[in-house]
Amino acid sequence: MNPEPDIVLFTIPLCPKCAVVKRHISEIVKEHPDLIVKELNMLTNIGLVLRHGFLTAPAMLVRGKPLKGVVSKQTIRDKLSNE
Repeated sequence: MNPEPDIVLFTIPLCPKCAVVKRHISEIVKEHPDLIVKELNMLTNIGLVLRHGFLTAPAMLVRGKPLKGVVSKQTIRDKLSNE
């Protein structure tokens, strides 16, 4: 059985704001290679997107807690450490 991802990132293709957040997450993963990240396309995962109340991209679940919009690396780190 696969472990639950630490971060589930919801994006839309060609979204410039999504690229910024993806870069932040990539840098955090370099610091913590044990993190599990899953990226989902918002357009093809509508049910999941709506269930979490995400209306704009990017959005993410960090250990099950929602974060919306472009957030700083520190905000993501803080969510990861607040289990």
